[in-house]
Amino acid sequence: MFTSDFSAILYFEKLMGIEIKQKANRNFIIAVVLGILCALTVYSAYIFVASGQEGTAEVSNLQAEKDEKRRQLEQIKAEVNRLNQRINEQRGQIASLNNEVALFDLQIEQTEQQIRAYNAEIEVLNLEIIETLNFITKAESDIATKKEHLIALIREMYQQDETSPLEIVLTNANFSDFLNVMQDTLTLQNRNQELLDELKNLKADLDFKQATLKTTKSETEVLKTAAEQTHLSLANQRSQRENLLSYTQGRESEYQALLAHVSEQESQIQREVFDLDLQIRRQLGDRSLPTVTNGLTWPMDGILTQGYGNTGFTRLGYSFHNGLDIAAPANTPIRTAGDGVVYAVGTGQAAYGNWAVIRHSIETDQGIKNIMTLYAHLNRIMVSTGQGVLAGDIIGLEGNTGNTTRLIYGPERGYHLHFTIFDEEGFGISNGAYPEIYGPYQIPHGYSYNPMDFLR
Repeated sequence: MFTSDFSAILYFEKLMGIEIKQKANRNFIIAVVLGILCALTVYSAYIFVASGQEGTAEVSNLQAEKDEKRRQLEQIKAEVNRLNQRINEQRGQIASLNNEVALFDLQIEQTEQQIRAYNAEIEVLNLEIIETLNFITKAESDIATKKEHLIALIREMYQQDETSPLEIVLTNANFSDFLNVMQDTLTLQNRNQELLDELKNLKADLDFKQATLKTTKSETEVLKTAAEQTHLSLANQRSQRENLLSYTQGRESEYQALLAHVSEQESQIQREVFDLDLQIRRQLGDRSLPTVTNGLTWPMDGILTQGYGNTGFTRLGYSFHNGLDIAAPANTPIRTAGDGVVYAVGTGQAAYGNWAVIRHSIETDQGIKNIMTLYAHLNRIMVSTGQGVLAGDIIGLEGNTGNTTRLIYGPERGYHLHFTIFDEEGFGISNGAYPEIYGPYQIPHGYSYNPMDFLR
């Protein structure tokens, strides 16, 4: 493109108002300039190949199809939410075999609708992927065109710059011609800057779209996993319903005997959790919580079925609930409430079942405070100890693990997330006291706070 080793860099010296005297520095700058142009070429080629593999769709038809899929998805979600409300109401009924079977039937119907919702949402995300790739294809074409214009401008400006001001004067005896030449030079410089700015903006848009594409594909994979797990949950729910009817032989008396046995087991485990928290609270004394200035986000969409504090579950052997219970369809994605690091994860058949704990540093009016957030009863854990997470990252799927039986759905059991916030000071993880009954399990415990004081 240029006629001498340093002709390109001489032009850039004048354009940028700098002087590079050493040959080594000149070679370095030349390499950088050529590298930038090569990078643009490679980047454009990559985008073209990626988009070509995925294919394109006509814009108006694609938008119409996406709008229709979204409409269908909203209808399915509305039905899922309606069933969630009915399940919550059914839980409030007096415990009986008929009510228990009704809970299973509602849960099964909701799970079937949730599978439809996952599939519909995956279809919407796939259309968004196609839409993003179409944008990338067009942007790649624009980059290639503008790059060629920029190269042509640089070549023309270099050729003009080879002529000295004295030569310009001598070859343009007419002063008007001289002014026209100078004006053309300024116009080329301005257009050159415009093209550079346009290329910079296009590159920024492409970077954003590539990041969006990566996130969308990741969310699609999570939804596929959730759909697969929900198919398994549906099979388990149907099996549990049949097991309940088989175990009780359809008799209310047998159900009530089973309920008494399950409640006794549940009371034993819940009392263990309560006593561990109580020991730490006695050691640390009552603590006033500083005002949280940068709060946490809700870990899951759903219905709040039990709040924090004295919530009245005294028949289970305790009167204090150390967190929030949020009910939603099986395998709803659970997201971290804030930036942090995964402190620990655990599994088991009692207490919190499958759980994850994340350590956060949050802002308060008294400075930075460290806390722990607990996400319990997960069907699937999708993070590991030591992993860094950002607010909103998916850390697992909602489940009903940790319950002492699967025969009874019950008001305090079933699919839900248990969410607790502990102070970092005094926080610990203890082995369960009844491994001979439930197998090995662990219990995170500490000084708990009301999550509603943190959530926004």
